[in-house]
Parts: sequence; C-alpha cells; structure tokens
Amino acid sequence: MSEFLSAGPAAHIQPGESKLLHTDDDIIAVHNVNGTYYALSNICPHANGPLNQGFIENDCISCPWHGWSFPLSPENPPRDGLLRYHVTVDNGELRITLPPIIGTKSSFD
Repeated sequence: MSEFLSAGPAAHIQPGESKLLHTDDDIIAVHNVNGTYYALSNICPHANGPLNQGFIENDCISCPWHGWSFPLSPENPPRDGLLRYHVTVDNGELRITLPPIIGTKSSFD
C-alpha cells in the first residue's frame, strides 16, 4: 500500500530549483524542471554523489562527481539503481508517493 509524503507547496520550488526531503530510508530531491516535478533519491547509486548538485539537461540529471546521467522520469526507467518516486500536485501541495516505484539498487563495480 502506498503512503504519501508532503513536499510542501509546489510554488515554493521554482523552475530550475530543487528541495531535499529526509526520510528514514532516503534523502529525496524534488526538482522543478520547467514546471514538471520529479522526485528521486539524492544519492547517486554509483558514487554516492549529491544529485541535487548535478546538471539537468534533456530530462536527465548528471552526477556532479563523475558525470553519469540518469533519466528523471519514473516512467520506463533503466535498471540503473536510482530510486524514483511519483510526484503529484494536490491543491497546490506536492505529494511524493512512497515507497519508490523503482525498486532494487544495482551494484556497481
């Protein structure tokens, strides 16, 4: 069964900005990309870099530590180990669906 985590008012995250949310299991970065909200683990599954400090281009985010690029969308993502979350806006409030919809973390050599 899904739970929801409030990320606050959508208007508080302007286009090009992100906000971090801390849960018991993860640090979630919520990004506003041209008015579309994405939520994903802020921890790069390869190098543990802070993804909220990465560069966003073509609906992908790159790790600031090693440059790997990850699609932001939770729809049809690759098996890259990055946890992604569905985001909805309900009466102006951002809601993050828990648990993440992309499950298992991959191991990287």
